[in-house]
Amino acid sequence: MDKALDENDHIILHALSKDGRKRYRDIATQLKVSPQTISDRVKKLETQGVIQRFTIDIDPAKIHYQIEFICELDIDASHMEDIISILDGITEIHVIKITTGIHDILCIGNAASIDNLHDIVEKQISLIEGVNKTYTSITLRKVKQNQILNYGT
Repeated sequence: MDKALDENDHIILHALSKDGRKRYRDIATQLKVSPQTISDRVKKLETQGVIQRFTIDIDPAKIHYQIEFICELDIDASHMEDIISILDGITEIHVIKITTGIHDILCIGNAASIDNLHDIVEKQISLIEGVNKTYTSITLRKVKQNQILNYGT
């Protein structure tokens, strides 16, 4: 059984969620420990699966995918795994979640144009066996989007 996270772990997670390239030396100075201690803790957090990956945050509009869309799906549950597998292969979709509530699956993605969005929804998602209905929305403006953790800090 893994030991529960302590306050220093939360501070490390908060710092890295704000800036994944933050130097361990800077975090170590804040916590008054050695950079090696920070490195060891980060490795432990990775081993425990708390830190799943380090990545970059890309602005899709800067690479000509200006339309963010949300597509909720009503499906036949017996096709769940096949549907998820096919959705995972649609390059414009970058989030797939199984949900509770009115709809079964929520997808978030980016399209290059309205025509591209139409093709994604009508010629790909809607034609998947077991997808009964789609509900698609377009993001008008992002108000908040971050993964900065404030738990325990």
